[in-house]
Amino acid sequence: MADEYTEETLDMLRKDPLNTALNPSVVRDFAMAKKFTDNKAPVTSLDFNLDGTFCITTSKDESLRIYDCMRGTREQVLYSKKYGCNLAQFTSQSGYVAYASTKINDTIRYLSFETNQYLRYFVGHKGFVTSLKRNPDGRCLMSAAIDGTVRLWDLNTVNPTSSVDVCGRDAGVSAAYDPSGMVVAVSVDSSQIRLFDVRELTRGPFFSWSIGATKATGNSTIPATVSGVTFVPPLGDFLMLAMTDGSVQTWNTQTGDFVVSLTPSPTKDLGHAAAIDKMRDTFLGQNLSVTPDGRTVLCGCRDGNIAYWDISRLLQNAQSDTDVPRSISPDGLWNGSHTGPVGVCAFNPFVMECFTAAISLSIWSIR
Repeated sequence: MADEYTEETLDMLRKDPLNTALNPSVVRDFAMAKKFTDNKAPVTSLDFNLDGTFCITTSKDESLRIYDCMRGTREQVLYSKKYGCNLAQFTSQSGYVAYASTKINDTIRYLSFETNQYLRYFVGHKGFVTSLKRNPDGRCLMSAAIDGTVRLWDLNTVNPTSSVDVCGRDAGVSAAYDPSGMVVAVSVDSSQIRLFDVRELTRGPFFSWSIGATKATGNSTIPATVSGVTFVPPLGDFLMLAMTDGSVQTWNTQTGDFVVSLTPSPTKDLGHAAAIDKMRDTFLGQNLSVTPDGRTVLCGCRDGNIAYWDISRLLQNAQSDTDVPRSISPDGLWNGSHTGPVGVCAFNPFVMECFTAAISLSIWSIR
């Protein structure tokens, strides 16, 4: 187990970034504070609990690891060897997490990490789960899967409270809640974004727009495959799409207009079939994060670094119809000393710190 932080660092971590000077220049000054090397395979997801004091990771080594974000320590390790694990989410129920199975079936499992026993199983998906998110108050879950469905779940019920078919099987489907928890954005087969009201999911989207290589880049020969979807806080007026070529596309959720592509060091995308295989593996858009103030985007890169962009002026210009470059390079890089692609990047919504992971896990904070 790693040593604890110094008292000086603890005092800084306890500050709420929304009430302090969190801005792009502060992010530029972040440095690695901790590194854990106990995973035996790539980390595939990370989620913070509702007050940001703990986080949980999943890994291809079939472990779930819980960390104390305030002390910088690993607190608990659980294993799901029989079913595999991915996309773990804390809920409003203390001591419990939900996670997606990766073996045997596509059930979402609700686990007590205090007793290491399952409370219930959420059954319904017939394909690999590509998205699993809790709503902002932690009382409900939303999931999407390669079976082409999006489902809403009440934590007290094994069957979905609502479900919608968005496309056929073996299609890339990614989904996310907006900051209010009232809207779900769904990327459908990397060709369309659909926005649903969670109260009327089965009525279909209330707004949708086409995406893809032609509209975003002007070059129809470049495949653009979505691996993950993230709203920009605090209002959700913009949507970030993590792409399997390493880039990040930005779209206006009010108009459906393409804004800009953030390009760290894109690698060749092998096309739709290979992208679906990646979604079945580890690359599920977990490498993309936006700071709580909505002004900085961070993205884990294939070379082990973390790229960041100040998007505040770009988004202001987009809203005022001012010309915005079609593609921009990072404002800077964190050298993560990771071996292999950084598949996880997550900025704590409540604490001035960021977690990144490949096989190793790093915690970043102010120097």
